Amino acid sequence: MSEPYRLVKHFTKPEPGEYVPINFIEITRETVAWSPRLNQSVYVTPQMQEQDKLKRVRDINVLTVLNQLSGAISTIELSDEEKKQFEEVYKTSMEKGGQILFTRKKVGRKTVSYFELSDYKDRKKEIEVKSMLLSEKLEESFH
Repeated sequence: MSEPYRLVKHFTKPEPGEYVPINFIEITRETVAWSPRLNQSVYVTPQMQEQDKLKRVRDINVLTVLNQLSGAISTIELSDEEKKQFEEVYKTSMEKGGQILFTRKKVGRKTVSYFELSDYKDRKKEIEVKSMLLSEKLEESFH
């Protein structure tokens, strides 16, 4: 694996200036909360019996994509503003073609998710991707 682990893991976290080529699968709205017992954020389900022990409960947008660097499915959590920016880039990609690239940018003290559209002639962002059909990858993940 020649790519840094942060680019190919399930929750992709590129550094500003690093690009991850992605293919859109779906976007859903999820409730997330901090679990002091597990010491991590968890997706809240109706079956959770410890809801009263969860902290910082909030709704987020969960973008599920095919990470073309790893050939695996990745998840990106987005704020409403980030989701809107993604939808604009996705709409343009559907109309004009091109590759959607995921990166993160520093905005003040925060690092936010950001998406760009790169046509195949854009050499500065040329990234080698694993060749695999989306249907093959989805089939693999369900077995």
